Amino acid sequence: MKSFSILLASLFILNGILHGDEVAAIAEATNEPQSDSTQYCVELSEFELQEPIAIGLNETEVIQTILQSGAKPIETIRLIAMPNTPSNVRKGKQVAVVTSTMTRGDVTTRQTKDVEIGTTLRIQMGEDPRGVLVNIDYITARIEDDTKGDSKPDILNSTIQTTLVCVPGKMRLVSTIGSKQLTAVVVTIHECNRTETNPSK
Repeated sequence: MKSFSILLASLFILNGILHGDEVAAIAEATNEPQSDSTQYCVELSEFELQEPIAIGLNETEVIQTILQSGAKPIETIRLIAMPNTPSNVRKGKQVAVVTSTMTRGDVTTRQTKDVEIGTTLRIQMGEDPRGVLVNIDYITARIEDDTKGDSKPDILNSTIQTTLVCVPGKMRLVSTIGSKQLTAVVVTIHECNRTETNPSK
């Protein structure tokens, strides 16, 4: 893009349209962004709860119940993000799971299949008069813990998509979901220092 701008300016000089000082201004504008950018640290945590949360509580009361339960996060993701710029992180692996077994005499044959499990978080942030607009896409795939022996394991898939208005430093409730296995997801954003677009100045 920079080379194209300089080439275009050179053509204008040949035609007598631009002067040398105007070319320098174009080159400087090409090199430097126009404004500073604010970065945010997004902290998302998922808790596995042993007791159900009472119905009818407001958001603050639900968050207090989660924190006072003594539950430890089973997943915590911290991601640096900027407004109007997609950010994402993924951690996963492929595991071989038993899909079927066949026994003939003393010989047992097992058929397996590779299954991908892991966690994906996608963040898109934007400006909002009330704070920061945060679009969250949180996807998990896990193997159920109580699978025994050669039985086919259950893959627990969860997808949460939502948009919140967050105030830096204040925890927000993203979701609680589940019956047999109740999980709760919360998010907090913190404003990082503004990044200087040209530190040499």
